[in-house]
Amino acid sequence: MSPDVPLLNDYKQDFFLKRFPQTVLGGPRLKLGYCAPPYIYVHQIVLFLVPWILGGIGTLLYQLGILEDYHTAALSGGLMLFTAFVIQFTSLYARNKSVTVERMLTTDILAEEDEHEFTGCAGAETIKFLIPGKKHTANTVFHSVLAGLLCGLGTWYLLPHRITLLYGSAGGTVLLFVFGWMTLCIGEYSLIVNTPTESATFQTQDAYEITPLLRPVYIFFFVSIDLAHSVTFGYDSISFTGQFLTKASLCICFHWIHKSF
Repeated sequence: MSPDVPLLNDYKQDFFLKRFPQTVLGGPRLKLGYCAPPYIYVHQIVLFLVPWILGGIGTLLYQLGILEDYHTAALSGGLMLFTAFVIQFTSLYARNKSVTVERMLTTDILAEEDEHEFTGCAGAETIKFLIPGKKHTANTVFHSVLAGLLCGLGTWYLLPHRITLLYGSAGGTVLLFVFGWMTLCIGEYSLIVNTPTESATFQTQDAYEITPLLRPVYIFFFVSIDLAHSVTFGYDSISFTGQFLTKASLCICFHWIHKSF
């Protein structure tokens, strides 16, 4: 290849700049390629941070000594379960309204994505764009329950006191807390909002909506092993196991990035 030939031309570069953040963040479309109202981006950011906000409520009560760790997990999980149902039924209500979204269909996968015309911050077309919803009612319930379970276990897994016991460092605790919750928010987004885009090629064949479960499975794997180990042997014996799992869990995002190429 000639050194004067760019790796990505302008056409493909625009596509890459749209898809890459979607893949990394698990679904939020922060670059659409066409003019959209600011509230479209604000809504997506809020939906992405919902698990962190709800988990933060439980974490704060735990840090203040009001709740035990397992009560904290139950509270955050319950709030997430309720919120997930609200989000899914809001999407269902919007889909049932007789409002047509004007779309410009394209046939080239590297061309601009379908363009939508938005008429209001809380309009049916806005909700349908942000939250496509589930194909099957059973998955609406199943994915919502998983979202609540994942948030509850994730809140327990990322309690600052617990991380400090593993590393004894305030800086390490902050780093693991922030990136751990980012990973958790990415996993939750596919369950309660929209499917990650790295597997968009297979979505038409995903009749049973298995794709949204893939990212949460990675998180469940790390959390469940640590939970089983700590319940069996107690906190005093989880030093090496806990340190390894918390560090490994931070590498999940890099694995998801690699899958996008």
